[in-house]
Amino acid sequence: MKSLFHILVALMTACLILVASTAMAQPMKVLWWDVSVEEPSTKSSHRQRVARFVDDYQGGAVFDVTYKFEPRRGSLARHLATQGGYRIIVMTATNTNRTFNDADLDALRGFYANGPKSLMLDGTLFIRNTNAHKLANWPGVNDSSANLVINQMEALRAAGGGIWIGTDHGQFQRPANQAVTALLPEASFSRTTNPSRDGEFFGELLLAYKQPVKPIDILRHWESIPSQGQAPTGTFTDFMGQPVTLYTLVEASDKPGGGTRRTYISATLDPGDKRFDIAGDDVPVIDRMPTRKSLPQN
Repeated sequence: MKSLFHILVALMTACLILVASTAMAQPMKVLWWDVSVEEPSTKSSHRQRVARFVDDYQGGAVFDVTYKFEPRRGSLARHLATQGGYRIIVMTATNTNRTFNDADLDALRGFYANGPKSLMLDGTLFIRNTNAHKLANWPGVNDSSANLVINQMEALRAAGGGIWIGTDHGQFQRPANQAVTALLPEASFSRTTNPSRDGEFFGELLLAYKQPVKPIDILRHWESIPSQGQAPTGTFTDFMGQPVTLYTLVEASDKPGGGTRRTYISATLDPGDKRFDIAGDDVPVIDRMPTRKSLPQN
């Protein structure tokens, strides 16, 4: 059977996912690797709860998630050298330190190099579950945070895999940028942004792939913790010389609005032509059409 290896990095904590196989007969094996900073309102136990939710999704029939909190350099490379069979690696890695060494980054490149490259970047995963504000408590307003995670995971699974990279503001982007630039040397996170209601969701991947999500429910969460990172968009060249296109999935101007719109989540998954007001209060209709994707030519 043909094998596929992909990476999903999601940082805001940073989140990395690698997909390694198209086999769907059994749960897709997932490694959730956490190197994020421990703070009173955002502990490793918060990220573990999200990982456990993905593991329990549909009675455990879809994803088999192993969660590890390992902020020591070199631990990821050692783990991947001895533990195999993962189809997806989710990495949450918001930290002020550079938490990966050369061996870790080489291990990520190794996964990426062994199959088609599908990349998805998520600048919001770190704040899916935090006690910093009641609107940010898991599973989110009207289960919006949980449903958004499932939409992302399912879209990547159907597309054959991908990469999420999300990041927090300022100095917390260091490990996120370590991971993303190891794969896409010219792509990186930047800035500290403060989302206004001047923005849009692009397509239905985030809002209605498997579970319906009101845009306003997600925005209320983001507004309660107004310090996102800006995700890269456009066409980049990966470390093997192949083109990778990152599409905008949601963008907003900084408050009070009216200025340049900043991308919060980008992906190699083509979102299509539909647009949704970032503050919209309607429940999107779930589109059962196959996921579109853009992959580099091998």
